[in-house]
Amino acid sequence: MKRAALAATRLALALAMGAGLGPPATARAQTVADGSGAGIGPADTRAVLDLVGRNLNSPEARVTELRRAAGGVICGSVDVRNRQGLYSGPRGFVVDLARAEFGRVPDGPELLSPARGEDREAMERVRQLYFRLCLD
Repeated sequence: MKRAALAATRLALALAMGAGLGPPATARAQTVADGSGAGIGPADTRAVLDLVGRNLNSPEARVTELRRAAGGVICGSVDVRNRQGLYSGPRGFVVDLARAEFGRVPDGPELLSPARGEDREAMERVRQLYFRLCLD
């Protein structure tokens, strides 16, 4: 009897997900954790969160410290979960909305030993841009 009830529950869940009643597989839950999105407006906040979602493999990224900088750049910090599921600590980022470009400031090990496919010069450009425009 319990097996039949369990099978019926699984079938109902599968049908609900297939009918679009459950969360979509590509749903992202990036959030602005400190309310700083109010300073750049809802449209730009949404655009920043979309770029974060597309560029980082973290469905629960926490964005903070959003602010405008020179040249139409938006600066901020983002904290993502590591492989163990723990937040790894906030890191700066820059977004150029006009070009739909996102760059997270690399940490030391990333610069010393980039992962396959990562461009060390591009990471250094992001780092320099962040230091020039985003640090007060």
